[in-house]
Amino acid sequence: MRVSNPVDLIIIRENKILLAKRTEEELGYKDTWSIPGGGPEFNEGIEEALHREIQEELGCKIKEYKYFKSYHMKLAEDFIARAFYFYGDIEGEIKLNDELSEFQWFDINDSKILELNFAFNQKDVIKDFIEFWKNGAQK
Repeated sequence: MRVSNPVDLIIIRENKILLAKRTEEELGYKDTWSIPGGGPEFNEGIEEALHREIQEELGCKIKEYKYFKSYHMKLAEDFIARAFYFYGDIEGEIKLNDELSEFQWFDINDSKILELNFAFNQKDVIKDFIEFWKNGAQK
């Protein structure tokens, strides 16, 4: 049994969420939209991995962040994950690495965001986050 503990950052600014399109074929999710992040390296803590992944994928530093929620998912018959999601903002000019082909800011109030083709279970994550945000998290 393989276990993974990815960490992802829901980047939110002025009621817009930043999503990126994946280039990697991993588990059939090529050309799907995703929340930036990834898995920790050996002996790396969750928050340390979060900072590294955002730096690697977006070329940016995290300006501020808070814990949002964790989700369990079965990725394959012998592969499970517990993904940790944080939310916050970044600083610096976005420069995607080769794992991502494009990025876009999506208005949190536009229901069309949920019509996107998401990687993993991230449609559920975005749906939960939108409800969380609209219920006053930004205050």
